[in-house]
Amino acid sequence: MERHATKFVWEMEKLNYEKILKKLGLMHLDGRRVRSDLTEVFKIINRYYNVTSDLFFTFDDAGRRSHNKKLFKRRSRLDIRKHVFFK
Repeated sequence: MERHATKFVWEMEKLNYEKILKKLGLMHLDGRRVRSDLTEVFKIINRYYNVTSDLFFTFDDAGRRSHNKKLFKRRSRLDIRKHVFFK
């Protein structure tokens, strides 16, 4: 849809998708997905939603010198589990 919509911008119908995004100051779909995922994680952790964060995340209780909202990432040997953010 976005590809189609950017073609309607005058003088950009001949440019490729990468150049159009750069010229309009837009992000790739993948970048927008990551940003929205991080925004949702922030909202869940900081209790903007009426959901307990324990359903989705495990906090790191290792006693390191950092903030108390650091998330614990389990070790995994499979790539499919390495790239999953929540439990």
